[in-house]
Amino acid sequence: MAKIKKRADGRYVLTTTTNGKRKYFYGRTRSEAQDKHDAFLKKSETLANFNGDITITEWSEEWLRIKSSTITPGTMDSYRNIIQHYIIPDIGSIKLADLTAPTVRRFLDTRLETLSSRTVRYIHTVLSAMLKQAVQDEIIGTNVAAKVRKPKLQKTREMITLTPDEVKKFLAEISDPEQHMIFKMAFASGCRRSELLGLSWTNVDFKKKTITIAQIVIKINNVAVISETTKNASSRRSITLDDETIAELKTHEKRVKKRRFSTPNWIHNDLVFPGKDGSPIFPDSVSLLCKKYATKIGKPAFSMHGTRHTHATLLIEAGVNFKIIQARLGHASFTETMNTYSHLTPTMEYDAVEKIEQILS
Repeated sequence: MAKIKKRADGRYVLTTTTNGKRKYFYGRTRSEAQDKHDAFLKKSETLANFNGDITITEWSEEWLRIKSSTITPGTMDSYRNIIQHYIIPDIGSIKLADLTAPTVRRFLDTRLETLSSRTVRYIHTVLSAMLKQAVQDEIIGTNVAAKVRKPKLQKTREMITLTPDEVKKFLAEISDPEQHMIFKMAFASGCRRSELLGLSWTNVDFKKKTITIAQIVIKINNVAVISETTKNASSRRSITLDDETIAELKTHEKRVKKRRFSTPNWIHNDLVFPGKDGSPIFPDSVSLLCKKYATKIGKPAFSMHGTRHTHATLLIEAGVNFKIIQARLGHASFTETMNTYSHLTPTMEYDAVEKIEQILS
């Protein structure tokens, strides 16, 4: 039987027992406490698995367990980091049934004060997916995160790329032949860091002068791990390489084989860019090397991801079709490519006008 009484702080509390658990409903008036109790009963009657006690933290653990068999290890690690570092510290103690859209909105707005809009949008995506699953499982009735708009994506920094001469200077700074090959491939292919480090010799075709992206190397719990699946379906692709890069790659193959057969306890992963004992190279190590060589040529802000942007930019400036560039980069859509490199189109427009003038004059 439900009991209601006035507390010392002036609020009213209605106490009842449901499924052996004591529940408390607070309100500034008797009717408010009663309404909260009635709303709880209504949910429990309409939702097969309604649980008014489970917290966001508890549900996140169950949700990750559910998702574990359907997503890649890298995505799982990404979800777990977002939940542990951002969601749980702020709203983890809130019960699923008590979470509201205004609470989610305030949570995201607060995070925008210290995080990039891209990260906060990702937090929203993960939280909304968690709640969507809870609705599907009839634990709660509404996905309140879906009622809150994602923050508008803001560009946080200018894209840093290198000119052809700067690329040559960058590569000239690298005396280690294996490191030189990594960056030569990065500039020549436009591959992501994870794709380069995951490239296997099986997926190098010297006759066709192509490489095929079929696996990646990612960081999971501070360990470099090979993942057999790529970022998305379009990421699995073949990329044609120029003759100079192919020739250097053939020399690199001989070098890697020699190191393989002369290294005790070699771990054979068939990687084009293996670590000292054949295991995958730690992704952050390559980024640190990039920073080192970029600083030497006076471009300290240039990053490993900049090699990819440089590849695309040089192709665009050379007049290569955007659809070809989309395929080489492994973008999921043509729109993604255009949005990323739209800042280059004015230069191309002026170039087009000059060419038309030459044709007609």
